[in-house]
Parts: sequence; C-alpha cells; structure tokens
Amino acid sequence: MLLDALNRLSGQWQVNLETRVARTELYEKRIASSRPSLGFFVLLISSAVIATLGLISNSTAVVIGAMIVAPLMDPILSLSFGLAVSDDKLIRRSFVTVLLGVITVVVTAALISSVLDITHVQSEILGRTTPNLIDLGIAVAAAVAGSFSMTRERLSSSIAGVAIAVALVPPLCVSGIGLNLGHEITAVFGRGSVTGLSNQVAEGSFLLFLANLIGIVVASLMVFLIQQYGTITRCWRNLLVWLGLLGLLCIPLSSSLHDFSLTQEMNAQFSRFKAGKVERPPVIQKNPGLWRRVRVMYSNVRVVNNKAVVDLVINVPEALAKNDQTFDRIMTSLVERSKDYGLDDTVVNVNVIPNHSLSYSSKGSEG
Repeated sequence: MLLDALNRLSGQWQVNLETRVARTELYEKRIASSRPSLGFFVLLISSAVIATLGLISNSTAVVIGAMIVAPLMDPILSLSFGLAVSDDKLIRRSFVTVLLGVITVVVTAALISSVLDITHVQSEILGRTTPNLIDLGIAVAAAVAGSFSMTRERLSSSIAGVAIAVALVPPLCVSGIGLNLGHEITAVFGRGSVTGLSNQVAEGSFLLFLANLIGIVVASLMVFLIQQYGTITRCWRNLLVWLGLLGLLCIPLSSSLHDFSLTQEMNAQFSRFKAGKVERPPVIQKNPGLWRRVRVMYSNVRVVNNKAVVDLVINVPEALAKNDQTFDRIMTSLVERSKDYGLDDTVVNVNVIPNHSLSYSSKGSEG
C-alpha cells in the first residue's frame, strides 16, 4: 500500500541501496590515508592555527572552518578499518599517524597561546572542558555516518559534515592552550571577568578528544563488520580491547553527566526563582523587572567524594548585586535540592558581575 502510494506520487519509486565500494578498493584508499604526508601535516597545522585563533578570539565561525580543514578523521577511520580486517601493519601505521597528528596539534596550539600570552578564557574554550556521555553519543552517531558514507561512492561528500560533528581538532587545541594556564583561570564573560576558577581546561578537553576518538573507532569498526569488510572471528580480540577502552571511558563521562545533571538542576532553580516559585526578597518584589536582567554566565560542578563544589558566575543589576539576601534564598534552595542526588554536602561559590543600565531622554539622563 505504501509503495503504491509513493509510486503514484513520484512516478516509479524504490529504495536505492547504492553500490557498495569493493573491499580491495576501500582497502587501498585506507592504506593511502594511513600514511602521514606533507599535505596531511600542512592541512593539520593550518587547521590547528585556525582553531586556536578562533578559540582565543571566541569566534564560532572560525572554529567551524578549522573543523572542515582538519584531516584527522581519515587516519582514524583507517585505524578502524585495519582493526576490522585484522591488518596489523595498517593498524600500526594509522595509530602512529593519529599520534603524530595529536602531538602536532597540541604543540601548535601551545606555541601560539604562549606567544600571545593567553591568560583569559572565554565560552568557546570553556564549552570544551566538561565532556559527558552526550558527547560520546555524538561521536558514535557521527562515526556511523562517516564510515558508512565511506563505503558508498555517492555519499562520500558527507565526510565534511562528520568532521564538523565530532570536532577532533578544537579539543586538542584547547588542551594545548590549557598547558600554558595555571591551576586557576580567569574567564571573560561579556565585559566582565572572574578570576580564581578551577582549571580543568587541559584535562577536560583531552578527555573530550578521547571520547571522540574511541567512539569513532568502536562505531566505525562495528559498521565495517556489519558490512562484511571483516569478520568477528578474525578481529574479536581487537573488538574486545576497544570495547574495554570504551567501558573505561564511560566511568569519567558518567560522572561528568551526573555533574551536568546537577548543573541543569541549578539552572532550573534559577528559572523557578525567576518564575516566582521561590519566595523573592523585597528588592525584587518592588521591581520585578530587575530579575529579567539576571544571567547565568558560567556554571561548573565538580563532585569529589560525594561532595559537590559549584562555581557560578552571574551577571546581575547593581541593585541586586548589593543585596546578599537575593542569592541566599536561591543558594539555600539549591543546596536543599542537592540532597535528592544523594550528596553529603554542596558548596556553592558565587561570583557576581554587576551591570549598570543608563536611560536617556530629551529632558536629560538618569542612571
């Protein structure tokens, strides 16, 4: 019935399964992609420079451009193919190429940030320091798309989109930048900045890269096996090793997801306060418009030994910044809610950036 309806709408309709790339042809392409070359390093260094400068300047468009230029996806997929067909030489060559690429990107980013003497970080950098299982899911889905499109000639143009989805180079650049930062960082939020935030830049961003790398390898390996480019009887050891690495990776990512959930709960508490579901102090009751100008600029949650430490940066009107009672109500509510997560204690560190509004009219101005 469905096929008949589609035929009436579009003439003659059928599912196009595309022609699968021959195993020999794909094998030759993977061998070529596994070898480090001058073009590989030129593109990789260019990508690292673009990404690092984009991260430092906090430009999303520039970072996306670096993702498209980066050639790091090719040797990773070659590594997956080598694991699927149990070709030890291809595995070693691909792994060395990936390792050289990682070192090249990190060193390039570290040198640039050292020359520019970077001491402040912004949202593009901070957004890549707290990976969780969601990022792993993105890497797996992107790897399925990338490896499958590689086996279909008509779908090869999808690789650029996959490169953007997994974003391999920017996390490595953030790691390089983080190597030049101290134990505490200064973060810039709009026109304000906050010092003393804990530095998880290098470690967090490299964990994000590992999530992308292992997620891509495992998912691509499964795709190649399903399409019968290799057999489980020959590569079961390789599969077990990488599934084990994936399992180990899920431990810190699960913890990060827990922290992410707590962060979402914290933001939800602000939303409830904003909606009037939490009793507001008199200064807000007299002027409800003040709360609409409150923004959460940064939030980070660390859970150690069942104790949560929350770092908050909030942009608020000056009238609220001078009133501690406002935040006492919110933080008390947040700490009470944290008991639902089974935490023994919650410490909230609040950094407030005041904002001041000016209005002008033909009769004069007022602050």
